Amino acid sequence: MSISDNVKQIRTQQINEFMSQFDDLNGIDTQIIEEGLRRIIGEVPAVDFEYGVEYPLNERTGEQERKKKLSKIHIYYSYIDENNDVKASKVSYLVD
Repeated sequence: MSISDNVKQIRTQQINEFMSQFDDLNGIDTQIIEEGLRRIIGEVPAVDFEYGVEYPLNERTGEQERKKKLSKIHIYYSYIDENNDVKASKVSYLVD
């Protein structure tokens, strides 16, 4: 395993440990993630929330309702490889 693979693995582990402290990812916002990870990994990562849309049928009215729901959180971060080149990586989390 190369040094850059080790750095990437450590960063991923640090991010996973930080994210595991949240019981419900639906209530989290980007500022909480960015600030928390800035203190841990030394950079402000990019955070992207991916939403899904459901159209359940309202039994009372018989019409479909549009419900937007958080489905994934993507965290993008960088690290330096063995050639001192900056590389980017991503960790994603499924949200119930």
